Amino acid sequence: MNDHDSSRAAQPLPGMAAAVDQAMADIRAIEAANSVDGTITRAGVEAIRDRLIELTSHRELFSLDAFPPPGEGEKLNSCLYRLAQDDDDRFVLYANSSRGGVATPAHNHTTWAVVVGFEGQELNRFYRRADSGGVEQMDQHMVEAGTGVAMLPDDLHSIHIDGPALNFHCYGLALERLDAREYYDAKNEVWKVFPAHTDIREARFDRVC
Repeated sequence: MNDHDSSRAAQPLPGMAAAVDQAMADIRAIEAANSVDGTITRAGVEAIRDRLIELTSHRELFSLDAFPPPGEGEKLNSCLYRLAQDDDDRFVLYANSSRGGVATPAHNHTTWAVVVGFEGQELNRFYRRADSGGVEQMDQHMVEAGTGVAMLPDDLHSIHIDGPALNFHCYGLALERLDAREYYDAKNEVWKVFPAHTDIREARFDRVC
């Protein structure tokens, strides 16, 4: 059960469903053509990123108004809207809507992952596992309109959002199924595991209209 305000539900715009369906069909084909022994290549996940950037270039299809962030009385500063998800929970697309004030620890995904910008800015920092047992930052990229980042299952990143933002997150497997994602607790200098994410708001056109 979700504890968000149902009055702030997603309001998908006309044309969004068809555009998302076509993008996800293309992404399935990209993965199939760019996998070795069942594992996607970096070139493949980068091609998925580029296809999502093309999707988000259709700015008439998406907006912060269509996918409102959590209200002031809610505990979290961002929320996920499900735009697409196969019946077997693969090939999932979410809209991540934030009012700002978001910072995650360094973490992996255990599946391929892509983040593409639409409104506002989302700083992504990238890490490697350090010999000390913690992490060392290797790079960073500001995700905003027209840009994105692509990650393989073991890649480590963190997300930092200071102001209102709407971004798109695409995964090879639904977050509800990802119950082994590792993150680094820097305060306690220990690796921990995220529980599977369950508070996801429905935004598939045929489910909310």
